[in-house]
Amino acid sequence: MNYFMYISYIALLFCITMCVLHFLRLVKLGAPKDLSEESGNVPAGVLYSNTVAMLPNHKESAYMHLPTFTAGAMFHIGTFLALFCFVLLFFKAVWGFFFQHELLSLLVALYMWFSVCCGKGLIIKRVISKKLRPISNADDYISVSLTALFQFATALLFTTFAFHDFFSSEVPGWIIIVYFVVSTLLFFYLPFGKLKHAVYYFAARYHLGFFYGRRGTWPPKSKC
Repeated sequence: MNYFMYISYIALLFCITMCVLHFLRLVKLGAPKDLSEESGNVPAGVLYSNTVAMLPNHKESAYMHLPTFTAGAMFHIGTFLALFCFVLLFFKAVWGFFFQHELLSLLVALYMWFSVCCGKGLIIKRVISKKLRPISNADDYISVSLTALFQFATALLFTTFAFHDFFSSEVPGWIIIVYFVVSTLLFFYLPFGKLKHAVYYFAARYHLGFFYGRRGTWPPKSKC
């Protein structure tokens, strides 16, 4: 089992290294070059781009698909929570902590199961939707599926933490193996598929804020 754990840590290190390289590439490209006369406030535009502009009622069509938007938001939160838990579990003492705090483990597990359902719903919609299916490719399905599997493995592990007295005094070995194998697959794939938008998201929102902020479009002016 230690073998699988060490491989997953190597995969995480590889993932972080590749993401840093992506980030350095973005930095090397520099800030947007805009020759238009500045009529707005770029910092305010960038701030708006990363805050209020992300709300569904400020997007072009997200407000018309609130269930999907909400499921996507919950799924993203679940991903961040699962990644945070993975980092925590790097420290052996943390395993004992979750064993001793069943309620906390149960809360994490419940949210992870909920997030997995959100991810599953997003995949199903992508398959059955006549609008989404033609514009979806293999990377879309692989990325969401791997992320959902990672959350599933996290949910399974924390469910065992919460009910360890019922099952046994230790986490079954197969659950640990599944957890680290799925983690390894996700970390090795992340820098190459659409999941690397975890890095490019910030550049994209900065460029949008820069463009619309410079022109005084963002943040929108009050109509009063």
